[in-house]
Amino acid sequence: MGFLKGWNDPDRQARARMEAAERQSERQFSADPTRPRRYRLYDRIAKNIPLTVMNVIIGATALLLVIALVVGIATGTPQR
Repeated sequence: MGFLKGWNDPDRQARARMEAAERQSERQFSADPTRPRRYRLYDRIAKNIPLTVMNVIIGATALLLVIALVVGIATGTPQR
């Protein structure tokens, strides 16, 4: 009955629980290679910043870019 030896060993059970927890944490924190990188990056940000705030930040950045382009075109030196 060598196969029953250690089936109720607390150290072995604790080691198995630790290995299971480690596998679960690896799955949780590892990046899913099938998803595009932008979604993986957004998942990290989305945990801390609400979606409405992200939308405002993206909108403001786009608006500032357009303003910078318009000002650059309007005040640029003409080519001869």
